[in-house]
Amino acid sequence: MKRFLILFICLSHQLTAQDLNLKGFTPNYYQTGNISGGLGYNLNVSSISSLSETIANKEYPSGQLHFVAQLLLIQKFNKHLTAGVGYGYGNHNIFGLKETENRYIGQVGYLHNFGKLAVTHRLRYEYRTPKNLKTNIVDDASILRYQTYFTLPLYNPKETKKGFYLSASNEAFLYLKGATNGPVSAKNGVYEMSNLSEDWAHLSCGYNMSGKARVELGYCFQALIRDKQYDVRYLNLAQLNVYVNLNWEDLQSWWYL
Repeated sequence: MKRFLILFICLSHQLTAQDLNLKGFTPNYYQTGNISGGLGYNLNVSSISSLSETIANKEYPSGQLHFVAQLLLIQKFNKHLTAGVGYGYGNHNIFGLKETENRYIGQVGYLHNFGKLAVTHRLRYEYRTPKNLKTNIVDDASILRYQTYFTLPLYNPKETKKGFYLSASNEAFLYLKGATNGPVSAKNGVYEMSNLSEDWAHLSCGYNMSGKARVELGYCFQALIRDKQYDVRYLNLAQLNVYVNLNWEDLQSWWYL
């Protein structure tokens, strides 16, 4: 239940004046594939943009808040267990506070089923080095992220690879060390009880077009403790996810076309 703590506490603060309740959209592109044997890759490019809002007589203009691209090598040990390492790059513009960020990533994943429901657990460690572009100061942060991801097909996977499905997830962020040079990857724990500062949840409906591609439309919610006074930034986002599977052989054939 710890991973839901931040959501319950944040919801109790939604009416306070310093909290930010923003709306926006987030497109995400995911590309996965096999390289050789059990070794594969995972490419993810995502963006978060907010709509303009006026809160407590202060204007928050529309624009892109976050852009993140990351590439991981994934080793599949069996049909349940995977591990991966990789690198990510972030570009952030939080209402004029601009930072870039390097992310060094290690993770393990475990997949199992409850009947038709597929459940994936992912534990990820990230070492981040954000740079404040105004002061040119670089700091570092260490973060553990735990995600539970649920997928429920609305078709019979034994008969067809095409059809609609539902998906939902929750991811909690445990800040072992936060950056102090700006708002990106800063540590603002929930009161003095925990280092949890951030939580993401999503609910969507998708269509599996084949074994090579699928698309999802849904809702994504973020609760982020944004300062030491425990003021919260809420993001309510329309979400578009596109998933493509391309193996190394497919990429090589494209190169020689």
